[in-house]
Amino acid sequence: MSLDVQHLVVAYRTLRGDVRAVDDVSFSVADGEIMGLAGESGCGKSTLGNSLVRLDGRMRVLAGRVLLDGTELPLSDWDAMDEFRFKKISLVPQYSMSALNPTRRIGKMISEVVRSRKIRYKDVLPELERRLRLVGLPTDVLA
Repeated sequence: MSLDVQHLVVAYRTLRGDVRAVDDVSFSVADGEIMGLAGESGCGKSTLGNSLVRLDGRMRVLAGRVLLDGTELPLSDWDAMDEFRFKKISLVPQYSMSALNPTRRIGKMISEVVRSRKIRYKDVLPELERRLRLVGLPTDVLA
């Protein structure tokens, strides 16, 4: 899977107007390649990642294109991104402890995501169990 980001400009909506957080960023990641992103706090690393999956409704993509395996992602259309978001492109947050509550069972968290996609949990349970076994995790975490 390849990713090609071309001249991406992203801003946050504020009461005083748009504030640019990503300004003319371009890069490519080829299939099988790993890319790291480093920078000072507040320089736009998280905004760049979030803009690729459109996780924050306050942000606006002002310019640029993002191609995933040659297909342009519809970054300016929140609903159209549902075809790609968490199916073909995802994001692991910088502070995953903020996103994954360690006091809740993983099965509960997964079931909420599955239900939000209008899929019955019991229909995907066998596949979830298979994937947990693949990585050596016990399946009882899904209960």
